[in-house]
Amino acid sequence: MNQEVAVGVRFRPTDEELITYYLYMKMSGLEFPLPIVREVDIRNYNPWELPEQSILEDDQVWYFFSTPSKKYANSKQMGRTTSEGTGYWKITGRDREVKNKRSGEVIGIKKTLVFYEGRNPDTVRISWVMNEFHSINAASSQAYLSFFLIYYFN
Repeated sequence: MNQEVAVGVRFRPTDEELITYYLYMKMSGLEFPLPIVREVDIRNYNPWELPEQSILEDDQVWYFFSTPSKKYANSKQMGRTTSEGTGYWKITGRDREVKNKRSGEVIGIKKTLVFYEGRNPDTVRISWVMNEFHSINAASSQAYLSFFLIYYFN
């Protein structure tokens, strides 16, 4: 389902645009003028399988909407293990604020995760990185809808 675009055209929104435009439109149930970002359950795929799930699969960065699932029914922790159990996404570093450039207001949170293949204690960090974006302005029913940017890091 690749869209034909002009040579040299890339989809590279800023962190602010990801939250204020794409995530806002998705949370509001609005249609996108161009179907650029697909909704995918990230946990159902290994990271190397995700590029073929993207509308822009020939790119080096892939974008998805996903609804993270809870690790346990009564927990706030998010489950980040793949459904096949081949590995997991581990948060690295601190959460970073995404701010509106004009007003300086915090509009979202950005988390960076790295993929580890295998099961503890025999896990190996591999070169797949994911940035997870959450909107501060999400209603409680939308609080767990996230925007994911995934790339392979050499």
